[in-house]
Amino acid sequence: MGRTEDSRKIVNRNSLYAAGIGLLPFRFAAPAVAALGVKMLKDVREVFAAEVTPIEQVLAAAVLGAGEFALGQSTRATRLVPWVGPVLSGAVTGVAFKALGEGAIAYYTWARHASAVDPTPSEPQPDAHTRVAF
Repeated sequence: MGRTEDSRKIVNRNSLYAAGIGLLPFRFAAPAVAALGVKMLKDVREVFAAEVTPIEQVLAAAVLGAGEFALGQSTRATRLVPWVGPVLSGAVTGVAFKALGEGAIAYYTWARHASAVDPTPSEPQPDAHTRVAF
C-alpha cells in the first residue's frame, strides 16, 4: 500500500471517532475533537515522513482553530433541531474531519512532488521565449 492509502485509512478512522464525539452533548467534546485533529494531522505527517516547519505548525494551528470555531458554531446550530440535531452534529463533525484529513493528504502529496522537481533552472532554450500567434 502507498502513503496515500495508509493516510486515508487514518483519516477515515479518525473521522468516525470525531463523528462519535460529535454526538455527545457535553462541552468537553470540542477540546476532544481538537485533540483528535492534532493527532490525525501528526499521524498523516508521519506516514508521509515529512519534516514539520514552524510555519506549517502555525498554519495547522490556525486551520484547526478556525475549523473548531466554525464547527462549534455549526454543531451548536444543528443541535437546536429536536431529535435530529445530535445526529446532524455528529455527521457535520465527521465530514469536517474528513475534509481536514483529505486536505492534509493533498498537501503532503503536493509537497512530495514539489520537492522531487529540481528547483534549479536549467539553461534557457533558444526557443523558450518565442511568441505565440493567436
